[in-house]
Amino acid sequence: MAGVHDDGISADDRHDAEPAVAQGGSEPKPAADNDPADEPREAPAPSPERPAPAYSDPAAEPDAFARPLPPAAPPEPTADVLADPATEPEAFASPHGAAQPGENLTPAPLVVTEGPKAEGTAPSGPDAAGVGDPAAAAQSAAPNTAPDEPLPATSTVVGAVDAASAPPAADVPAEPAAVAPPRRMHPVLVPLMVIATVLAVLIVGSGLVSLPGAGDVVAPAAASGPSASAGTPHGSASASPSPSEPPHTEIKFDEVRALATAQSAALSGGNVDAFLAPYDQTGAASADLLAERRRTFANLRLIPFDRAEFRWDRVASGALSGRDTGPVAADVEVSFVHQISGVDAAPVAEVYVWTLERAAIGAPLRITKVRGSSGRGGGYPAAWDLAELVKADRPHVIMLAAAADQGKLGTWADRAEGAAKRDLELWKGPDGIRSRFIVFASPDDDTFAKAYGPGMPKGVVAFCAPLVGDGSRGSGTVVGSRLTWNSRAKGTTSAEGQSGVMRHEMGHALMDAFENTRGAEAPLWVVEGFAEYLEWVDRFGEYYVPAARDYVRSGEFTGKLPGDKDLYGEDPESSGINYHLAMTAIRYIADKYGAGKAFEFVVAVYREPTAVESALQAATGLDMATFQSKWAQWVKSHV
Repeated sequence: MAGVHDDGISADDRHDAEPAVAQGGSEPKPAADNDPADEPREAPAPSPERPAPAYSDPAAEPDAFARPLPPAAPPEPTADVLADPATEPEAFASPHGAAQPGENLTPAPLVVTEGPKAEGTAPSGPDAAGVGDPAAAAQSAAPNTAPDEPLPATSTVVGAVDAASAPPAADVPAEPAAVAPPRRMHPVLVPLMVIATVLAVLIVGSGLVSLPGAGDVVAPAAASGPSASAGTPHGSASASPSPSEPPHTEIKFDEVRALATAQSAALSGGNVDAFLAPYDQTGAASADLLAERRRTFANLRLIPFDRAEFRWDRVASGALSGRDTGPVAADVEVSFVHQISGVDAAPVAEVYVWTLERAAIGAPLRITKVRGSSGRGGGYPAAWDLAELVKADRPHVIMLAAAADQGKLGTWADRAEGAAKRDLELWKGPDGIRSRFIVFASPDDDTFAKAYGPGMPKGVVAFCAPLVGDGSRGSGTVVGSRLTWNSRAKGTTSAEGQSGVMRHEMGHALMDAFENTRGAEAPLWVVEGFAEYLEWVDRFGEYYVPAARDYVRSGEFTGKLPGDKDLYGEDPESSGINYHLAMTAIRYIADKYGAGKAFEFVVAVYREPTAVESALQAATGLDMATFQSKWAQWVKSHV
């Protein structure tokens, strides 16, 4: 951040700015109108055919799942026969009647019982009925009009007896029937029956899922996309509403992603109509919103991007799923991920907040408001968010200005180009630095204040905003910078003043590439002193400005290096003096130990801000106390 000097030349740096950081459904299918399982079952007819089971929606046709219990099993079964659940699902129907909404539709387990044998009863009935086979039970209960005709193919009969062949009771005295000893289940059958029960449940359940329309019974129909709810886009989507939920308005995750993708495609293809299509066209603020987005689109088309795309990050506030069929609205964070050719070493992200609204079920999704992300930095606002822009390109500079300053743009671009070339000539630090800068000449004080954001110190006329790479979440390596200059500020209208401000801010941008943003910040006497060094090294033959000279000669100078509060204070004149004193500390190292050592020291402090003394000792051989004493003596003799 350029300091404020008595000649009015000033600039500033915003190092405290936090850089960039950088989810459908179809309605349930209607259940079939006719369920064969619901029709009354008649007594067995010649060569009966068992109909294929059909399954209905329990919510729409609860009676479809209420099967009449089979006739009571005759006494003393002589064989244990298990029904086939694949062909006789009714054998597993709930004994409790109709399925209620939300009731677990898992079939009840099969239970085999042995009832007491009634006296004087012939054994024909129970021997002919398969356990768990209601059809067979009905066959035994009905008049035996056709004993020789076969039962349904899935029935199993063990030891059937023709009742007509039994001798008449009147001719032959009845003898006590021989009572067979109770049959106990073989131990081997117990685990087999358990296994059979589990298999029956699985087979019936899988049959429900695989049948057409089964999705109406077991689970909601597959949605065209995940149902949207508040949260991060990378999390699991919420389940589709169950058939019992009332209809409600919602915005789905996939819709928001598709919206961001469509905005990217429209920008890349230069299609302004497609870019504006999702924005509110009828609301009270729609005219201003459309004008602002049209302007932003035109500005972005001026910038030479290597990459430019919108990406939905998360729901910031509100909910994407409503409680009824009325309007639903939510704020979502969307990153504009971009990389400016020659300026950014990697993509950075500017974070926006879109307000999304849907008026009712089936209504189009609209963007009704766009603003910057609050409290997360994110590089907002950039120059393209602030004014209608014009652009001038130079080998080392992209100069942006308000359309009203079109006539001055070329001159400003030339001066910025000269400043960039000189800073690069003076560079004695490591190789691999970026050699192009993007500069925005703010048209007025209000626009400049918006660009800086809250907390701007008094007297600031320019600043450099460092940006970390996309996905760094506020910490990491700085991969790009944005320079902003107040073209109307006092002392910056002359050629010399403009060149000085540009060299200062470009000095910050050069060093930002080495900045460690994960811990403590470098002391400002190093940060601002180095930028001032580049600004002043060619401007004057002497080491002072009048205000600094008067301060030193008045005896107010304490011989201490200026602190952060001295540099970023409320008094612009005092801040300007301390900027100049910080510059003399870097100049002292360059004069006494060589410019290379001065650059080595500053780079080391940017990389590890907590190791200032060790960096100083490596560059000068002096500890902090000795360095400060020698520097103070030098200041008194040169200023």
